Amino acid sequence: MKDLSESKREYYESWAKMMVTIWQDKIIALGVRDSGELLTSFITELHLQSGGDVGKITHTYLAYGRMVDMGAGRGSPLGSEDSSRKRKDWYSKAYFHSVKVLTEKMAQLYGEEFQYIITGTLTG
Repeated sequence: MKDLSESKREYYESWAKMMVTIWQDKIIALGVRDSGELLTSFITELHLQSGGDVGKITHTYLAYGRMVDMGAGRGSPLGSEDSSRKRKDWYSKAYFHSVKVLTEKMAQLYGEEFQYIITGTLTG
C-alpha cells in the first residue's frame, strides 16, 4: 500500500503538470504567441516541508503572459478604456478554478490521513 505522503505528492505533481498543460492549451487557442517564448517558459517547483509533504507549488513563466491575461502591456496601461488591447484570459479563470479543485482534494487527502492516524492510535 502506498504511503499517504507519497500519494499526496504524486497528486500535487500531477496537478502542477496539468496546470501547465491547461495554460499552454489556452495560450494556443487564444493566439497568445508573439514569439512563442511564453509557451515554453513554464517552470514548476514543488517545495517540500521537513516531513516530506508538499508545502508550496510554484509556477514560473515570462511576466508578459500576465499582461496579456489582463489586457495591459507596453503602451496600454491596465484599465485604460481607449486601449486597442483585448484581454486574453489564458491564466486567471483556469487557475482559480483549479485551485478550488486542489483545495477540495487536499481536504480529502488530509481527512484520510487523519482517519489513518486515529485508527492507528485507537488500535495500537
